[in-house]
Amino acid sequence: MDDRNLIAVAEQAAAPSRVLRGPVEGATILAADGRTFLGTRLEFEDPSLDQDALSNGLAAGRVQGMRQVVRAGYYRPVPDGRPRLPREALLRLRELAAPGMAVIVSGGTGEFVERPLEELLAEAGLA
Repeated sequence: MDDRNLIAVAEQAAAPSRVLRGPVEGATILAADGRTFLGTRLEFEDPSLDQDALSNGLAAGRVQGMRQVVRAGYYRPVPDGRPRLPREALLRLRELAAPGMAVIVSGGTGEFVERPLEELLAEAGLA
């Protein structure tokens, strides 16, 4: 699956998001064995129960026996076009990432950018 398709599928995965406080969010997880898994944002009255799209997609993959992530697509429409990935999701990605793993990020402007996981972790103070 190429980067354009990773984002297109992540945008589709955002449609069933259950949001109460923020924008919709979708993710596509590409496993090392070639399978893809989708994630969507889920928000609840108690914010401590919320689940971001990347974590949701990782959980779907793990249920199906996914061992390693080689690439991910992340879509979240934001005014400045540069969505920040949730800290929790970055920590989970780090646990399952193949060497050189990158996330393709789109803020809803029609453009997307490749961000190496190491760069995202450093930006979030998790390196």
